[in-house]
Amino acid sequence: MPNYDYASSLIDFSDAPDEILRVLKIWQDHKPAQGNPYKNEIDPLRYRKHLGRFCVVEIQKNPLDFIYRLDGTEISSSSNEDLRGKSILDGTPSEIYQEHFEEFKITFEAGIPQIWKIFYKELETCHYLRLILPFAQNNAAPEDSPSYFMTYCYSLLSPEGHFEASRHSTSNI
Repeated sequence: MPNYDYASSLIDFSDAPDEILRVLKIWQDHKPAQGNPYKNEIDPLRYRKHLGRFCVVEIQKNPLDFIYRLDGTEISSSSNEDLRGKSILDGTPSEIYQEHFEEFKITFEAGIPQIWKIFYKELETCHYLRLILPFAQNNAAPEDSPSYFMTYCYSLLSPEGHFEASRHSTSNI
């Protein structure tokens, strides 16, 4: 099994770049007094400048799984795979996506926005922040556990947070 030197940790919002804080502010503007905003309240298409770094993930609860409904073009290009309609566990290399699953699970259980700082080495070095924003199902009580995540990724390897295209993948997707 390859050693990817994988490391991830939660970071405080005070350590986040302004761009991530702007995305968080949009979420906060839609948040009700209790619980999470409804999924239909934020449309990633309204934020075209950053659309390539957004992903929308549906949360399936029994068994717990995370299914990509939108996989931002910058994200899918940098990983050389498109996970739309697929589980996070379908991503390759599987060891890295199992780590991502655990991060999503922790955020799901917390039910609040979180920022993960992620680092690993595959064929290239990956070092980025992932903002995970929880959303309620459109017809659910907002205080229910999240039904969706919207994620926003910010590369720490480029000055504006953009991702380079096409890391090599072992996937046949």
